[in-house]
Amino acid sequence: MLETTRISIIRKMNYIVNVVVILFFSFIISSTTTKICDGFLAREFLERAQFLPIIPQNMAVLAMVYMLALGGSNILKSYLLKKNFFGVRLLLLIDFGLCFMIVYYMNFSYRGIFLLLIMNIITYSKEPYSRLWMLVFALISFILVDYDIWSNRLVMLSLNEYVDYNSDETKFFMLVGKNLLISINEIGFIAFLYVLLQNKINENAAIHSLNKKLRETASELKIANIQLEDYAETMEENAKTKERNRLAREIHDILGHSLTSITIGLEACVSIIGFEPEVAKKQLIKILELSRKGLNDVRRSVRELKVDMITKSELIPAITAMVNDINECTPVKIDMEISGPVLKLKEDEEQTVYR
Repeated sequence: MLETTRISIIRKMNYIVNVVVILFFSFIISSTTTKICDGFLAREFLERAQFLPIIPQNMAVLAMVYMLALGGSNILKSYLLKKNFFGVRLLLLIDFGLCFMIVYYMNFSYRGIFLLLIMNIITYSKEPYSRLWMLVFALISFILVDYDIWSNRLVMLSLNEYVDYNSDETKFFMLVGKNLLISINEIGFIAFLYVLLQNKINENAAIHSLNKKLRETASELKIANIQLEDYAETMEENAKTKERNRLAREIHDILGHSLTSITIGLEACVSIIGFEPEVAKKQLIKILELSRKGLNDVRRSVRELKVDMITKSELIPAITAMVNDINECTPVKIDMEISGPVLKLKEDEEQTVYR
């Protein structure tokens, strides 16, 4: 974010520098032309010049109009950047025309405006292919738009011809100002490339750091997975131990209930077998059924199965059957009474209540 702000500031500063350059060049041409007119030195100047000059006021006004249009294009590109990529490319193509016109009205004496165009292409063109060919075209244009190349083809006067017509002291200040402004523009372009390169370096460093953290995180996750596997094994062993304890309690309850009922039933049979053998026989048959049932319950518990008698929502019938068995096999008589609403319990809860 900081690098992006710096890039934006450098671009704006370079735009201002280019505006100052155009104004300064226009001032040199206008002041020299005024000096010639006021001193009635036009003939002498024209004899020294190779071509007839363009009207200075037209040069300055038209160059500034195109420069302001370039600034407006930059503002519009910033607005369209996230919405309309085609519009951005179209505006960049228009920027080429604006830069050519600015260079033309500066008599090809200044081509630094193309450095600003290159910065705009890098900033606003997001598609690698279109950015590449635009940059190539801009660099070729920067090389070709030179006064020495076009002076034999176009009727124009170079800035140096206006500067040379002034006194040595004035000429010195004009050349210092010209070279200083051009150097500032080039330094700004270099600063733009430096910040852009530094931004890429920082991004690569951030990506490298992120990849390193991801590798460390992956290693930590691997260790955590191993620990989770160990924990899962421990939990599985604990579950097995818990289930063994549950089965042990369940078998204990089944055997305790069955053996108690059998013992009481046999004691009752011993008491009545002498004078009521038929009743004792019936009780022995019932005790036999009860012992078989207890044996089956133990086997089912060992096999981790539920008791057949207890299914979902059938707890009360199971308890009723157990009470009936006790009443039939022993002299103890149990009366069961249920009051209030019957709650719906889970199967393991019903199993626990029954035991």
